[in-house]
Amino acid sequence: MIRVSVNGEIKEIEKDLNITQLIKALEYKTKGFAVAVNTTFVSLASYEMTKIREGDTIDILAPVQGG
Repeated sequence: MIRVSVNGEIKEIEKDLNITQLIKALEYKTKGFAVAVNTTFVSLASYEMTKIREGDTIDILAPVQGG
C-alpha cells in the first residue's frame, strides 16, 4: 500500500496502480472529468501509462455547470 493525496484527502491505495485503475478503485462514477498528478494534467490517452507513486498529489476535477 502507498499513501497519496486525492483532492486534498490522504488515501491508502494499492501499489503500482495507473490512473484508470485508481479511478475504479476510488469508485468514481462521473464521466468526463480531468485528472492532474502533481499539478500536471494527464490526457485521457495517458491514463493507462501513468503510474501513481507514493506521495503523489492527485486532483480529480468534475465539470461544473453554471453561467
